[in-house]
Order: sequence, then structure tokens, then C-alpha cells
Amino acid sequence: MAELSVPVAFDPANLSLDSSVPGLALFDGTHEALIDALHVSIGRFAAAEPAHRIGVPQVISRALLERLGYVESFPQLLGTVFTYEGDDRQWREIVPALRRGEPWTQRHELTDAVLLPAVCYHLYPQLAGAELTAPAVFDLTGQCYRHERTAEPGRLRAFRMRELIRIDAPDATVAWRDGWTERARDWLGSLGLTASIVPASDPFFGSAERLMGSMQRAEQLKWELVVEVADGLSQAVVSCNYHKNHFSEEFGFRMSGAEAHTSCTAFGLERIALAVLHRHGHDRRNWPAELAGAAAPVPGLDGRP
Repeated sequence: MAELSVPVAFDPANLSLDSSVPGLALFDGTHEALIDALHVSIGRFAAAEPAHRIGVPQVISRALLERLGYVESFPQLLGTVFTYEGDDRQWREIVPALRRGEPWTQRHELTDAVLLPAVCYHLYPQLAGAELTAPAVFDLTGQCYRHERTAEPGRLRAFRMRELIRIDAPDATVAWRDGWTERARDWLGSLGLTASIVPASDPFFGSAERLMGSMQRAEQLKWELVVEVADGLSQAVVSCNYHKNHFSEEFGFRMSGAEAHTSCTAFGLERIALAVLHRHGHDRRNWPAELAGAAAPVPGLDGRP
């Protein structure tokens, strides 16, 4: 006799949250509350330095990234956007192949937008031709994408970034970057995380990595703060970078009639959250005081009363 199947009541709190795609993660309410708490905490740490807050979209002009050299330097990380450009008749001819699981993109073409690899790229065109009379700090937040080719925990394709960008005279910009490197280490310490400051370089593609990567490390243009995010696995969670005049020269903005330089401090929010959960667990009562209050449970948000 066939066994009767008994329907199982749906419980939203027990969703598997599996995207089925490596590097794309779904998160529960506890994780999202932690992300919110990290935002509040970063805001407190940065409050002494007034900043212009900007939210940015998760796509950006393809022509802009081509102009800035990102496409040439990091083609392996870039997420491009294609769309269908055929007509209705041509699409009806393609649909059978789609239903059979065969290629269906032959009439798709590259659009004028690509996925955003770093939030700061949206800022610099807004400053084109500007004459700044005082140093400026910008606080940007957005969803980024980099086509990582590993399922290593914390190395996500889609992730949230919060980035502080300083525009100032050359020496002051370096001093700001170095100061934020130390402040970021102190901030991570307030979360119970032990961070190492290490010289780093961007993942340039192919043979360019030897030249450009070596130059970045030799000139100390990039520092990363590395913490443990899983047993035996440490990753960079904050990056502090000095761009020199790369962006100001391209877009013609200046500081008090002289050359302007830029620096940034970027926080990878998902990786920081992963490190906090690895260190303290999912029980919010065990989270550090720096996250208290801002991470108060919201009834129903994570399946808990």
C-alpha cells in the first residue's frame, strides 16, 4: 500500500536560503540586523568628520569604467549586462531552444551599463571641473558585483560596500588614509576582531599584475585589514587606498587652485558580518557592546517573537 504523504506546514524561519549559485548568498534576519548595526557603528566612528552621504545604484556606465581603465585591468571581475535586441518573430524562433535548455542569447547585445565593482566610481564624474576650497569627505553605500571564481566563504560575487572618500591636498590625503587605517583597526577591535594591517595590491589581470601589483605594494598605495572569517581562513574586510591624482587628473577637479588627490576607506559589510558571527555566534546577547541596541531584534524579522 502506497504511503500517504503528509503536507508539512510552511515555516518562513526555516528557509534554506540557498541561491544555488556559488558566490551569491541569501541572508536571514539576524544577519541583516547585524548589517544594520554595522552601518550604525561605522556612522558613529566617522561622525567626527562630517561627510556627504550618497546612495548609488548597483550598475554604472560601461563607458565610464572603460575610461577609467577598469575594463582593461580587471576583465575577469567585471559583470557585463546584455539585453535582447531582436524582434518578436526572431524571439519566437529562439524560444524552442530556450525550452530545450539550448543557447538562447544569440541576439543579445552589450548594453551601456555594467555591474558596479566599487561604489566610489559613481562619485568622481560628479566632481568634473570642480574647484574645491576645502577638503571634502563623501560617504557612499551600494551593492557591488565582482565575478569571483570560488565558493570560498566570504568571497561573494554580490556584496554590500560602504566607502569613505577624502579629497584633499596630497600630503593631507595620505595622512587621512593612514589615520583611517589605524581607526579601522581600532573599530574592528571594538567588535572583538583582531585585525592585521598588510600591504596589498589589486587583482590586476594577467601579466599586468606583476608590474601594477608590484608598483602598488612598493608605493604602499593599498593597505588591507585582515581578520579571521572562518576556522583557518582570514580575509580582508577593510581596504584603505591612496589613489594619488588618478581620478582628479581624469576629471579635472582641483583643491584650492592646486592638484587634488583622493583616498578611500572601504568596508566589506558581508565579510565583517561573517567575521563577527564566526567570533561571537548568532546569539545577539553575545555580540560586543559596540553593536548593542543597533542590533535589537525586530519582531517577526528573523522568525523570532
